[in-house]
Amino acid sequence: MRVDMRIPAIVATLILAGGGCGGDEERPRLPLVVDVGGPKLAHPQLVFIYYANDLDARDGFVDYSRGLVASSWLEAVGAEYGIGAGSVLAVVEKPTSSPAQIDDREIVDLLFAGLADGSLPAPTADTLYMFTFPNNHVTYGSSTACVEFRGYHDSARRNGVEVAYAVIPTCRDSSGVAVSRATTISHELIEAATDPFPGSNPGWQLRDLTSPWLAMGDEVADLCVRGGDSGVVPVGEHQAQRSWSNAAAGAERDPCVPHRYGETYFNAVLDTKTILRIRPGYHRTIRLEGFATKDVDSWILSVRPALEGTVTLTLGELTLEPGKSTTLDITLPSSARVGVPVFSYVYSELGAAANYQWHYLPVPVMAGEPCSTFTDCQSCTSRAGCGFCSSSGRCEAIGVSGSAESSCEGSSFATWAGSCPGLCENRSASCTTCTAAPGCGWCAGGTPACMEASHAYSHPEVGTCAYADWSIRSSYCPGS
Repeated sequence: MRVDMRIPAIVATLILAGGGCGGDEERPRLPLVVDVGGPKLAHPQLVFIYYANDLDARDGFVDYSRGLVASSWLEAVGAEYGIGAGSVLAVVEKPTSSPAQIDDREIVDLLFAGLADGSLPAPTADTLYMFTFPNNHVTYGSSTACVEFRGYHDSARRNGVEVAYAVIPTCRDSSGVAVSRATTISHELIEAATDPFPGSNPGWQLRDLTSPWLAMGDEVADLCVRGGDSGVVPVGEHQAQRSWSNAAAGAERDPCVPHRYGETYFNAVLDTKTILRIRPGYHRTIRLEGFATKDVDSWILSVRPALEGTVTLTLGELTLEPGKSTTLDITLPSSARVGVPVFSYVYSELGAAANYQWHYLPVPVMAGEPCSTFTDCQSCTSRAGCGFCSSSGRCEAIGVSGSAESSCEGSSFATWAGSCPGLCENRSASCTTCTAAPGCGWCAGGTPACMEASHAYSHPEVGTCAYADWSIRSSYCPGS
């Protein structure tokens, strides 16, 4: 599941899946998304679904979507990931007004009901069903539209049919004016195209568990969410989300494309190889390094928390230069809730002569005790940034490619509960019991069994299970 297009101030999750052996490989200055192996929507076929009372969708966003799937924007953000021009397969106006309130499960019910009665076209390998709503009366479990998310995409499977879909509510700014859905539509389109089944058979995702950029999310558009016009580009009469480019990031240029200011880029880099964990009431000082492409000699630094009062931040210097470093002291109040991430942002900015260009670095901190505090596999792996080494019996900080504290062999280093010996096997009472544990999947073929999942999600770590019989999420369990 991906509750995407998050408002950066309340980004919710540090990803707790991954693996590998111990080591000290250098992390690149900018992260790279990787192809986990799942399907992609190579030529997106969009089914645009809206309600009769949604006049903005009828009068504007239908045509915007038609242009978007065949635009130069899609070529710019998708080509290196194997995504090319698509089309709008169908536009479906539901004859009623939008519901007063609707949850994700009810949206999935509508989707499969439409497939059953023929009001929605049958899926192809490239189909994305996009539901739009003229209000914010949408929930995803405990998450609420325009509070925790401005839109999301996900997948669902019933009776052997698996589909990708996206949900676009209407949010309003502080003055009550509707925020255009265009940016959210483009955000979910490129993420669904590059990662249509994110929770069951993922495509392109950021998988470096130690990267601070995971605070923004793990998909290509998440990594480029930012305020103001710097995060978007014009497409027709509307705007579209910029998106992460591996090619640009690998060359240490502005990683978000299409570029707005050429390829000039400058930013701070977090000099740590682990997820930051700080005890409530304590502090930690970290180092920030500066780097830039051509024509940038220095820039202004500032730092602020996503939510005021959650952390105290002190910069050593208020300017930064390429190749130079400064410090950032991070102090958590004693009232910080253990196990809850705290987010801050380091901003790098040029002045008026450079069009006030700015970039940012997310700095996530997990409030909690050091990993070494935990003494068993399950308690260890349930903490963000911690992995359990079965050969030494120690809970250690996760590094770039395994343990940051030892050379614990990959097969011995557990980074999620499913890798703890016997945990999945002991949850074989039912599919829902099994899939409630991170890293456990249910194989319904033959004799049903709960098994450790691979970090690609789509199959067991050891043994085999047909994908159609495999569930790593409760919504995929037979009968759900």
